[in-house]
Amino acid sequence: MPGILKRLLPIGFGSQRCPDCDELISFEAINIKEGVALCPQCGKLSRLSELNVSGDSVAEILAHPPAGCSVITDGERVLATASLRSLAGFLFPAGFALFWNSIVSVFVLVAIAGLYSNLVGPLPNWFPAPGLKEGKPEMNGGPMDLGMTLFLCVFLIPFVTIGVGMAGAAIMNLIGKVEVAIDEFDSYVATGIGIIRWKKRFDARAVKTVEFGTTPWQSEGGANKHIEITANRSVKFGSLLQSDRMAWLRAVLREILLPRNSDDSDSKIPALAWLSRRSP
Repeated sequence: MPGILKRLLPIGFGSQRCPDCDELISFEAINIKEGVALCPQCGKLSRLSELNVSGDSVAEILAHPPAGCSVITDGERVLATASLRSLAGFLFPAGFALFWNSIVSVFVLVAIAGLYSNLVGPLPNWFPAPGLKEGKPEMNGGPMDLGMTLFLCVFLIPFVTIGVGMAGAAIMNLIGKVEVAIDEFDSYVATGIGIIRWKKRFDARAVKTVEFGTTPWQSEGGANKHIEITANRSVKFGSLLQSDRMAWLRAVLREILLPRNSDDSDSKIPALAWLSRRSP
């Protein structure tokens, strides 16, 4: 089986489903060269990125939300939330950040000590910077002057940035989340922690597709996935989500924004009246 199909159908042959009627599509109905699949049940021609390849039907996915996933309805507004919590995703950046920042912090203390001693005066005895003599840090056998201190501050910027970034990644994988708000006047995707979030707005009335896409970077020999909403603009998000949460969130968004032509649509997913009135 070609590598591209292995990435698109990660759980094996026969598991892909039509995005419209949710029926299984056999391998023989897939045109790899053109990147499309033909559903033998409803006759819909779909791009491979539109297929449901989780192995479960949409009804099964919606009926069993993964841990950390929820849909909240407030009148004619829906908020779908998926947690980024991942123990494996937390441990590596947390361990790296602890090791990295423990080293960088020594040089940061020296830089702070140099700034204080050159701009204010001798440092107090309790200040924890190494190599102090008479309240001033030493370098190359003498007190650090202001020029050397400023050079050290600039030099440390990329190292501090890496440490903060890895610490942020660890926290994101511990308490971060992806929220998708579907509202008549303010629909957006937000990724982050608490009030520190990155928002991407889109027009819910103009949504044409909700698909899986692939990121430019790869891991474990394959491209990472994300969710992509195509509306008045293209909104890509969710690359940090675990696969089951990503599949659930995509299914929820498709069910709300692009309802399936199927009689078994999950009644727990709300139908928004203002979306049903949009122009075809």
